[in-house]
Amino acid sequence: MTHKTLINRTTLFGLAALAFALAMLNPAPVRAQVAAIVNGEPITILDISERQKLHRGGGKNVSRKEVLEELIEFKLKLQIAQRASITPTDAEVNRAFASMAQRSGRSVAQFEQALAQSGVDVARLRARVKSDLAWQQYVQANAGNIIVRDADLVAAMNARGQNMLLKSTQYTMRQVIFVVRRNATDGQKQSRLKEAEALRSRITSCEQVPEVARQFTEVVVKPPIRRVSSDLAPALQKLLESLPDGRMTPPEVTANGIEVVAICDRREVPADISSNRELRNELLGQRLQAYEKRILDKMRQTSIIQILSDQ
Repeated sequence: MTHKTLINRTTLFGLAALAFALAMLNPAPVRAQVAAIVNGEPITILDISERQKLHRGGGKNVSRKEVLEELIEFKLKLQIAQRASITPTDAEVNRAFASMAQRSGRSVAQFEQALAQSGVDVARLRARVKSDLAWQQYVQANAGNIIVRDADLVAAMNARGQNMLLKSTQYTMRQVIFVVRRNATDGQKQSRLKEAEALRSRITSCEQVPEVARQFTEVVVKPPIRRVSSDLAPALQKLLESLPDGRMTPPEVTANGIEVVAICDRREVPADISSNRELRNELLGQRLQAYEKRILDKMRQTSIIQILSDQ
């Protein structure tokens, strides 16, 4: 997963949650008194009140002081992006907004109508979307040197007491699909399961698969494929370890039909530590967060932040 994909997923998920909460609320009128000033830009009592309602809509009870700190950080992020002359285009904002609407199960027009009926200023929300995109683009443009090396994965695994797989098993497999029609009855599905089990019982080597499979109707035999054990789910790894070469896995009902897989052969290969995507993404996310914090801390040191009211 790239930096851009990771940041995009996190940002769009947050925006969708924000929009959902907004659509559920009817904010009461609050005077636009100034609570803080960040480098000459105000944060109003209204800003704080609306953000608190958003948190409550998401099931969180956040104090006024915490929300004010959150809004100050938001202002700093926007100012950093503006100083770098980063301004998302209208097309980018529209795409992000359309994604939010899609996540809520509505068209853009329906989404805007729902927001308006809840008393939400759509233009204000779009401005917030644009600001979030600006920060996202700033991070993408400046975090290219943040990487996770294999050595970092090894160190993290050691620190957690996890055993590193120095060797993996590479399997050569052949998949057979018994096609099941969408409108098939339960009886027809059971019949196909029995056929798949019959094929499985007769196979003792991969060379037999095409010839034996031809004796059944509506069966697809896939070309041989190779998979490394470290890329497989733990349950599947355990199943393959228990089967000898030439045998087939038990029938499994999938979206494509009923599938059985023959194990042609296996061999030991060096483990690919870099294939641990979950840990790599976790470490990358941590480093991106640390990078953002360093930027914000540096910005704070040169900023003029006046708290006029935090009560």
